[in-house]
Amino acid sequence: MIKSLAMWFLIIIVGFILFALTQVPFQMGFLGGYQGINLTIIGILQAALIIPLIYFGIRYMKLDFTKIGFTSSKWKEDALLGSIVAICWALIQFIWFIPNTGGADRADISGILTMLDHQWINILWYIPLGVIGGGLTEELYNRGFVIGTIANIFRNSRIAIYVSAIFAIIFFAAGHLPMNMIEWVDLLVPSTAYTLLYLYTKRLTASIIAHGLWNVLAVIVIFIIYG
Repeated sequence: MIKSLAMWFLIIIVGFILFALTQVPFQMGFLGGYQGINLTIIGILQAALIIPLIYFGIRYMKLDFTKIGFTSSKWKEDALLGSIVAICWALIQFIWFIPNTGGADRADISGILTMLDHQWINILWYIPLGVIGGGLTEELYNRGFVIGTIANIFRNSRIAIYVSAIFAIIFFAAGHLPMNMIEWVDLLVPSTAYTLLYLYTKRLTASIIAHGLWNVLAVIVIFIIYG
């Protein structure tokens, strides 16, 4: 158990570093900046670096991806559930929350508009980042590995699962570097929703769909309303 926990901690640290390394240079303006084709490159890089890292970690623990919920079982039901969650959160955000917390003046909204550079083509470049880097890779890492491996290490102990779930919720939000309370809420709510989907279904499909769909809906709606 101690060796498995040490590996769990190591994968969490290395994964966080890899997520940062694939984004920070672009966000700082290097290599063409955080826009255009670079958005697609970032999403592909994240998947190419972090998914093998997760595979290495779970194999060390004598697990496989199905043991952490990455399975096609009941994918239609899970995809529908994830879609409903993403759409409901989008409605709440864009009808009520964002307009009442600054709208286009919010730093995160202006940041997305800068990333898109007021060009529809940039939404297409962003989709692989939002779906592959966000929906798939982040969910495998933040939900599947963080919670799923702990569940296996502690033989599905409820306490261990709940503690790892709370950690996953906060870690996901903190990893996106929120700058104020509004951004914390914007991150904690979906992070909690994705985690609850994972715990409820015991599979990653619903949280992957919810996360990826939300990312895509967000940039499209922001572009239409504020672009």
